[in-house]
Amino acid sequence: MFYVVADGIAYVMDNSDSTPYGAYVNDDGSIDWDSCFDFDPRMDEEDLEYSAHILYHLKEIALLTDEYNNKEVYFK
Repeated sequence: MFYVVADGIAYVMDNSDSTPYGAYVNDDGSIDWDSCFDFDPRMDEEDLEYSAHILYHLKEIALLTDEYNNKEVYFK
């Protein structure tokens, strides 16, 4: 599972091939997994752009982790 927290929302992917979803973050910083939601493509343009930016980087993190775990990254 991969997630990034930004502005009170956890942007989540179960693996690098999964559909992302969100969850709210509690005041103590823990993630409220019971509040999971799908992203609504009808959100206003600014929110859509912001979410897309965060999710792009989350996907990159997931892919880099997969690459590392599959020994596709070499160190000298």
